[in-house]
Amino acid sequence: MKAENIVLSTVAIFTLAFILLTLNSTDSPEEVNNWQIANVCLADHNSLSTHDHAQLVIVINGTEVDIESNIGIGDPDCNGMKGIHTHDNTGRLHIETPSPMPAPLGAFFEIWGESFSEDEIMGHKSDQSHEIILTVNGEVNQLYDEYRMQDGDQIHIEFREI
Repeated sequence: MKAENIVLSTVAIFTLAFILLTLNSTDSPEEVNNWQIANVCLADHNSLSTHDHAQLVIVINGTEVDIESNIGIGDPDCNGMKGIHTHDNTGRLHIETPSPMPAPLGAFFEIWGESFSEDEIMGHKSDQSHEIILTVNGEVNQLYDEYRMQDGDQIHIEFREI
């Protein structure tokens, strides 16, 4: 009987510890965005509802990042063109959709396979000594990955030391 009480008490303590650790955990599951435009796959430029462009510049610690050509073109899951893509390495984003839909900046990064949020850009995380600044058309913007791109936008993202 005494051994049985010890086993039950031990199980109860471990169960309680597990519950407390789970409830007090600061880690939360990563947010998963389901941006409609990230799933668009176009065979050609026929029947487009939107055909807009935005210019993107990314600077990491003072060095401009090369935005590759053909991002979102000929991907394994899309033989054609994604709703946001590049044709060259100038940073010009092509926003092309078969029907009207938002074009969040984060959807481009998802298509590219790179990280972007208010806390991280391409693996570089903001902390006590680094910050991420997003400007759109010269104005600071706090929407980060949720910013909905518009035709003609000049988008500048900078990761820098504070």
